[in-house]
Amino acid sequence: MKHSIKTVLAWVAVAVMLAGCNSQPTAEDVLRKSYQKCQSIQEGHYEMTLKMKWMSGNDTTLNRYTCDFKKLPDDTIYGKAFNAFEESWDSDNESWDSGWSYHFLYTGNDYASFDDSTGTLMPCDLWAKDIIAGRHNRTFYTPLANKSSYPLRTNADLDDENIFDKDYTYSLSETKLDGKPCYLVDILGPVDDEPDTIFGMQTLRYEINLWIDKKDYLPVQYTIAFDILEQQDTMYQYEEFKLLDFSPIVDESQLTLESIPAEVTLKDYEPYKEPDPLPEGSPAPDWSLPTLAGDTVRLADLKGKVVLLDFFYKSCAPCCAAMPILQSLHEKYKDKGFVMIGIDPIDDPVEDEMENFLAKRGITYTILFSERELYQTYQIWLFPTLFFLDRQGKIAKVHHGFSKDMEEELETDLVKLLEK
Repeated sequence: MKHSIKTVLAWVAVAVMLAGCNSQPTAEDVLRKSYQKCQSIQEGHYEMTLKMKWMSGNDTTLNRYTCDFKKLPDDTIYGKAFNAFEESWDSDNESWDSGWSYHFLYTGNDYASFDDSTGTLMPCDLWAKDIIAGRHNRTFYTPLANKSSYPLRTNADLDDENIFDKDYTYSLSETKLDGKPCYLVDILGPVDDEPDTIFGMQTLRYEINLWIDKKDYLPVQYTIAFDILEQQDTMYQYEEFKLLDFSPIVDESQLTLESIPAEVTLKDYEPYKEPDPLPEGSPAPDWSLPTLAGDTVRLADLKGKVVLLDFFYKSCAPCCAAMPILQSLHEKYKDKGFVMIGIDPIDDPVEDEMENFLAKRGITYTILFSERELYQTYQIWLFPTLFFLDRQGKIAKVHHGFSKDMEEELETDLVKLLEK
């Protein structure tokens, strides 16, 4: 059978059209449409959950968040007005914990945090810097409520001119979430070739997974996972943000101070005041504390030696960065009248697997565990804080935090004390 050229060309056109209709979207296509969907949302009400496995812990926490929000394009503090309620899951009682729940309200002019009876009010014209300093403590469903409207690293990751960062790789598949057809976008972020020069941490894996509703391109769940190498210890952190409910309509009366229940008493904000440090030359507060092995160490028994007390905890990156330095000092001077002691007032030695944590870091100096009251007794406001004690048990020198010059500074002070 012969066909005219016109007929053949018509078939080719139809075939091309059908191929175009059946072509599969790319990860870039889906992310762009989803990003545009989120950018179009300026206000709403949502409910979400956050499952969290912290890098330094073994357990998974579960929190629930309810939030009304309205984006404020010109606002430089939060970029949105919001009324948020946070509560945590009590796994022992299999219920939401009524003992830990809190409200957070931001109007654009004032910030308030409160429970069922009392709270704190922070006018922006007085306390903008303090409000900004505490922003990292607030959790939102970022695709909807944040200015960037997406959980990627920066806004530039999804700019029209440079939609995808060359350091990221993207893949797309189709799946279902709670019976809802979704696109699943897997994103692998950049990793480190070597540890960073500040804390000695190395990112081995950085992965984001996005479940995007195929019908309206709304992200209904996203996860963020890290694998980090820290001093021969590979640690894993995982976050799962799940959107349970969303309406693009907000009751703006909920975004005012008048929405706070009448029975709640708001107090004026008082900024945190660092405690006065224990004065050099004063006796170090006494203590008697247990080791991992169950032995007891008493500060009074260490008189006659130069002692360095390091107050630290497991999930404190500067604390962990200091540990190799302290171990080095311990090995170099332990037979010269020096005692190195770490005191952990935060972690549980058993539940937080401190024996394994210390072994992976090669720590052989004495580690003790205290109640939190001890670091308050020592007037500590920053971790790590280190106290040099002279041979009489008096405070000779105090070091706060971690720095690249820490090893040289500590050794200089130690040598002077040992020579006395």
